[in-house]
Parts: sequence; structure tokens; C-alpha cells
Amino acid sequence: MRRAGVVQVAGVAALVAALALFLLLLAPDHDAATGAAARAEHVQAGSGGTPAAGEGASSARRRDSRPSPPPTVITLAGAPAGRVVPRSFLGISTEYWALPLFEPERALLDRTLALLRPPGGAPLIVRVGGDSADRTFWGLTERQEPRWVVDLAPATLDQLRSLVRRVGVRLILDLNLVTDSPLTAARWAEAAAAKLPRGSILGFEVGNEPDLYERRFWAWTIAHPVLGVSLLPENLSPATYARDFSAYSIALAQAAPDIPLLGPATANPVTGRSWATTLMAYPHPRLGTVSGHVYPYSACSRPGTRSFPTIDRVLSENASAGIARRLGPAIALAHGAGLPFRLTELNSVTCGGRRGVSDTFATALWAPDALFEVLRAGVDAVNVHVRARAINAAFALSSSGMSARPLLYGLMMFDRALGPDARLAALRVRVPQQAAHSQRLKVWAVGVRGRRLHVLIIDKGSRPARVDLLIPSRGRATVERLLAPAVSATSNVTLAGQHLGADARWHGARVTESIAPSARGYMLTVPSMSAALVGVRLAGPTAVGSHSAAASHVPVAGSRGPAAASRGRAAARGGVPVRGGVPVRGGVPVRGGAAVRGRAAVRGGAAVRGSRTASHAPAAAASHPAT
Repeated sequence: MRRAGVVQVAGVAALVAALALFLLLLAPDHDAATGAAARAEHVQAGSGGTPAAGEGASSARRRDSRPSPPPTVITLAGAPAGRVVPRSFLGISTEYWALPLFEPERALLDRTLALLRPPGGAPLIVRVGGDSADRTFWGLTERQEPRWVVDLAPATLDQLRSLVRRVGVRLILDLNLVTDSPLTAARWAEAAAAKLPRGSILGFEVGNEPDLYERRFWAWTIAHPVLGVSLLPENLSPATYARDFSAYSIALAQAAPDIPLLGPATANPVTGRSWATTLMAYPHPRLGTVSGHVYPYSACSRPGTRSFPTIDRVLSENASAGIARRLGPAIALAHGAGLPFRLTELNSVTCGGRRGVSDTFATALWAPDALFEVLRAGVDAVNVHVRARAINAAFALSSSGMSARPLLYGLMMFDRALGPDARLAALRVRVPQQAAHSQRLKVWAVGVRGRRLHVLIIDKGSRPARVDLLIPSRGRATVERLLAPAVSATSNVTLAGQHLGADARWHGARVTESIAPSARGYMLTVPSMSAALVGVRLAGPTAVGSHSAAASHVPVAGSRGPAAASRGRAAARGGVPVRGGVPVRGGVPVRGGAAVRGRAAVRGGAAVRGSRTASHAPAAAASHPAT
């Protein structure tokens, strides 16, 4: 009798389980479908059986037993009317000594640089200099040069001229300020202006990071009877740099009169703002651009210090919105004098980078976010520093081929988010209360020619983000995804299902998703630690039309969280954290300086950050001794 009862109970349990499974299959599950599409996309593009990002996100989703929160709702707030994106905004920087290393791999270098060519036919700007600039000499006649010297020979100009003609790049050439004199540096500039195609030199930058100059270090480095310590300045200060700049300006006026100058190329434009202030206090008619460098973290820092690099810190707001916010006074100073402000070096970690941080997928998520942040803040152009054979380089070239680091994919994602006639667009973001403490979304919108809108969604959080895009369009939207097996992955990255091979070409089938609009707009899920680029054609008067008179130097206000139209609502600058749909500063919801309940307007980009990001103490910009 007991055995029969057990059989009866088992039969009832089986019937209930079958009924539950049947009902589950009938229920619509948009998120599951989207997640499956993302997984299928990455598995198809993967190689060697390596687990893909979609699979990793799926595993995390299975481990997370919390119910999925309602979607974050992102709405386009009118026609794209934010800051116009300057042509050739994104460029690269490298060292003089890297040129002969790249030379044997010309074809690979050309294809790699072509990947970063700005949209709309603008030239890629390559800055050559950095730490090596103060070691360069033109026309040395010694048979045996000291090891620390970088010889600028006719072969150097041949390499640069060939690069300009092959790829169509324009150049910024850094000049030796520390171990050379204005007259001999001017001879190099004169030779470059004569040998290189006319118009190919965008400018000469005077010196490199003079705010880090230490005579004792250079005295130890030189120790040479001819190129001796007597050449070294006793010290470099804002005042001495301004006088040196004048001497270089006079010498270069004879050697290359049509080419403007850049300076002061400080390592830290935030703490070193007096260098630019003093420089611009002098009459320098040939100063064409105010320049500086930014690296939020330094591999030369000790563990436990605020500038020591970790993956979490690279993903933090300090590494993107933080650097943009701190650059504000330097940008305002340049623009107030009618000059553009250019970051001639930018990367996440200086001192060559830190293995396990600078070469991971975290940098691919950092790059487009940081670039959009400094763009919105008013920076006019950026050169991402690519130091050959360094951990923090976006790519490496060798006889084995091109090795594409995750950072390179992030730079290309940024480029794809732009387009001809690109300008930032305003967004409204409504964050569900349930997700306010777990989401770490960054959202950027760009309007481009042809009534196209690009929306870049970066999920730096630990959970997938459900997103509803409310955009005035009746057409289908396309989605390209930036994925990797894990945020710490150093390889197996894909962009739109493809990966870059050793030949610097795309491999694998290009995979994009197509989403039809619904009553909730365009619905998609962005897996944890990934990015999605949505493209859609706008309808009606919201479409991108003729650009209004928006000043290109005016930073576009931004907010981290829900946003409303700018009229009648407060605009938040620099990305304000949100909690439960309310902007927060210091734990207190604010609007216009007063505690409120409500929403804040954003233009250009919106960020959504929960408690995980907020737990990071803001780190000061690293003062870096070397790049």
C-alpha cells in the first residue's frame, strides 16, 4: 500500500512538471531570445573552441538567481543638437624609435592604421615623439652615438614620407627641448618641412612633459663627452618653458614659417595648469594648439596607492568622466584664448601599462567611454599613445603579424559610433528602482548624416542590462556587439562577430542583429561587460538636418541617469550618479543645487551607475614619469 502511494505521488509530480514546462514554453521571453542571439553571434565568430562572451554572460545569468529588473528606458530628447564632433578627432601617438621597428611590417601597419581612419574621409593624425623626443638629434656626425640617443637621419624622413603617401596620415612632430638647442631642433624641422609632402605636418610640439623634468635623471642618462650634461637646463619651470618656447618659436619661424606649434605638452594638465597659463601670458603668435597628456593610472605606482592600475579602476568613472571633469579648467583656458585643446597622449595606464590590466578587455570598454567623455568636455582632438612592444599599446607588429589588443577594438567601436557630420545627441534615461544599485551603464548618442542615429550602450556592471530605446523611427534598428569571454580576457575579442587576424584583416562572418520597433521601442539586452552599438534611421523633424550655430568649443552638459528636456529642467555636467531615477551627489538627490525628487537633463551621453562604482574613491590623475 505504501509502495502504491509512492507511485501515485510520483505520477502527480511528473504531471505537474510537464504542465509547468508547457506553460513556460508558451510564455514570451524577449530577454532570453536576445541573450540567445548574442550567444549564437559570438560562438559563430569564436575560434579554437574558446568560450565566448555570450556564454560567459549566460553563465553569470544562470548563477544570478535575482529576478530581472524592469528595463532601463532611453529616449531621444529632440534632434541631435549637441557638440559637433571635430574632424580627425581620434588619432594615435608613437615614439621616434618605433618608426624603424614598424618599417619591416609596412603592409601590416598600413592596414592597422586604415582601421582607425576617421569616418567621413578625414585624415588620421599621427603624433611622433613622446619620451623619445628629448633624445632625438638630427644630423649627428659621430661614428658611435651613445645608446640613449635616437638618431634622426634621412632614413627617418623617408619612412615618414612613405607613411604619409601610403596611408594619407598627417603628422605632429615632437621636438627635443631637454638635450638639444632651438637652432639644431630647427634644422630638423626645416628638413622635415622640405622633405615631407606639403601640408602633411600639422604642427611641431615643443618638448614632452616638461613638468616631470629631473636634471639628476638626465645627468645620469647622458654621461657623454660631447652630448654632455652642460646641455641640460638646471631646471624647467612654467617661466623657463615659456622662454624656451619663445626661442624655439623664433628659430622655427625661419625654418618652417607656415607650420604652427603645440605646447606645453604637460604630463598633468590638471596640476600643471600654470604651465599653459604662463605660456599663454607671453605673446606667442605661432602657438596653434594647447596640448597635454592624460593617463588616469600608472604602472609605476606602488600597489595600494590611488594611481595603481586595476581592472575595476579602469572601469570606474574616475578613468573616464573623472579625467574629463578634471580637464575642464585647462580646456576653458585654451578655448578662452581662441585655441584648441589637444590630448597628444591618452591611455588608461602609463609607464608602459600593467600586464593583466592594460591588455585586457576592460580597456576596450574604457576607450569609447573615455573618448566620448573628453569629447563632451570640450577636448578638440586626442592621440592615443601606442608605444611599440608595450603592454598598453593598442596593437603590436612583428614578423609573426599584427596582434590586436582589446584596446584596438574599443577604439574602432568609438569610430563606428561616429560618422560624417557627427554631433552629440541629447538623451533621457529612466532607470528602474530595482536596478539603480546594480547597473553601471554608459549611454552615448550621435546623430550623423542621412538622418542616422547611433546609440552606444556600454554595460560595465555585473548583470545583463535590459534596455528599451524610444526613438522616433518606424524602421528596423541594427545592433553591433563588442564581446569577449571575460572582462579580464586578453584575446578572443569580437566586434560585430568578427575578429582581427595576424594579417590585420577582419575574419569571420560579420554578424549584426536586426530589431523591429514595438510598443516599447527597440528592446535589447546588453550582456554584462560588453557594449552594443545601435543604428537607426530617424523619422520626421527629429532627423539630423542642417547644423545650428552650436559652438564647437562649448562642452555639452551630461548626466548619469534619467533625463528630461533641457527646457524647465536642470542640466547636470560631468555625469551625476543616479539612484532610483534621481540624480545624487554625496548621497543627496539634487537639482540645481537643491535636494529634489525628479529627473535631470543630459546632452551628449548618459551614465547609469550603481553602488559598485560609487564605492570607488575618486583617484587623482596619475603623475607619470614615463609613457
